[in-house]
Amino acid sequence: MARLKQIWCADVIRPNGRVVKYRLTRDLQHALNSDSRGRNEMQNALIVIPLAPYLRTEKSKSVDDRKSLLQTSQPPFGIGLVRRIYRLSSGQARYFQVTRSQFIGHQYWTVRPFKSCNSYLRHDYPWLSQKQIAADITYWQNQLFKRNTRQNWFWKWVSSYRVKHQLKKIRYSQYLSDLKNWKV
Repeated sequence: MARLKQIWCADVIRPNGRVVKYRLTRDLQHALNSDSRGRNEMQNALIVIPLAPYLRTEKSKSVDDRKSLLQTSQPPFGIGLVRRIYRLSSGQARYFQVTRSQFIGHQYWTVRPFKSCNSYLRHDYPWLSQKQIAADITYWQNQLFKRNTRQNWFWKWVSSYRVKHQLKKIRYSQYLSDLKNWKV
């Protein structure tokens, strides 16, 4: 597969109000390159985003090892609102975190009931990420009808704890790899 010179990126608003730059997944890259209507669909869409960086793991040949590594290396996931999409050179975009492929366009999530949005976006994520996604969908749908909506304090605390835990795992993994590389 040829490397893309221009990468589609997005400014995504998290429920805490922070705007974060993300790189869109490879399958969304190809869809946006081939269909100009898809670009309009992405504006103000809800998209699944990692709330912390991914933990880099070594490739394993065993299927069981890969499944266990996948579960331990996955960051917590939530939902963000796509503010705008744009293209950057691959050199600039490679430093951004990658979104997931699941998204719901603005014309759907604003009129569809919570249940249908949630069942599509939660996909096959771990239980806590599914609950975080449900809380985030509720937040974004409440934004449409209520004035001063805030992120649910409990899920805000849970996601903060999970992000800190993921960062701690990344630091420990880096420490172990440094130890392995510098062993005398």
